[in-house]
Amino acid sequence: MLGLAPGLAPARESPDVEVALGASNTTDREFTAVASVAWLPELRRMSNAVLRAEAGAVLVDGRGHVVGRDLDESVVVGHVGLRYERTDNGLTLGAGVGGQAGETDALSGDVQFITTGGWRWERFSLLVRHISNASLDSPNDGETMLVAAWRF
Repeated sequence: MLGLAPGLAPARESPDVEVALGASNTTDREFTAVASVAWLPELRRMSNAVLRAEAGAVLVDGRGHVVGRDLDESVVVGHVGLRYERTDNGLTLGAGVGGQAGETDALSGDVQFITTGGWRWERFSLLVRHISNASLDSPNDGETMLVAAWRF
């Protein structure tokens, strides 16, 4: 049992669960709250960067009644992808693909693409994320969000 302890140490030093809260908007500046959780296991360590797998879910809260728009329903997007994190300057980039539960004018269709960019300082990140189906299905205005994240 003690022989396994050194193998567990890197997992404790490198937190890999991220929780984020923020705001999202779609066309015409219709803002709403968003929350997400992601598992980010390390795939490969490079000299000045880390490549991670990403599996998670994003909740986009319904906006209530917006005249002429179908934005009432909350949508959950489950996704998988990759995250590239610089260890020298904190730059963070990610891309993934996902499926959703719920549908609005902002998020519709069977497949969604998720892109992420931002900066990370230790356990805290400030990220801009965009979710859209790349016009594969209409309507799909997409969601663009700013989130603050904490890694556990």
